[in-house]
Amino acid sequence: MTLADEHALYQIKQKLGGSIKKRAGVKAVRYRLHHKEGMIALIERINGNIRHSARLEQLRKLCLILNIPIIHPNTISINNGWFSGFFDADGTITYSFKNNNPQLTISVSNKLEENIKIFKLIFGGNIYFDKSGYGYFKWTIQSSKDINTFLNYIKVIPSRSHKRQRLFLVPLFHELKKLKAYKNTPDSAIYKSWLSFETKWKERG
Repeated sequence: MTLADEHALYQIKQKLGGSIKKRAGVKAVRYRLHHKEGMIALIERINGNIRHSARLEQLRKLCLILNIPIIHPNTISINNGWFSGFFDADGTITYSFKNNNPQLTISVSNKLEENIKIFKLIFGGNIYFDKSGYGYFKWTIQSSKDINTFLNYIKVIPSRSHKRQRLFLVPLFHELKKLKAYKNTPDSAIYKSWLSFETKWKERG
């Protein structure tokens, strides 16, 4: 994970052991778990909760080696922490100006559509295929209703990555957008509030 998410890896280490080291040449840290006792404890926690197709196959092979019956996931609901974890891994929260108005977007990307279509089922939004790079599917939400549904979920099952810091700023974004703070005169207090928001947003990227 990125250096900003080191704290999230330490939460895992505290529960399972293992080691955390900075990766050479990049701004990232890596968590490793080698010992059998910790591996079994990990499987007990995640068995039945893995939905990513590639990870499920990896878990199946590991369970076979350790002689542990694999548990396939049941039908998911909005009360499952899987969404928060997947967002931490492959999600983004950004805003950009369209027609001179700021538009907030929460998204999750993956090579396989089957790994993200459940987001659309639970939280609404849309899925499209992005041809950039090697190509990937992307789930997005932009409406205030869909974003608020996702934020209410995050309040119950919080994000553990640095992305949660931008999620905390979403209510302020909606408030300032409603007031059209970004369109006010530069010397006005409300415009300065927008500049302050932008600074905080960039700092928490």
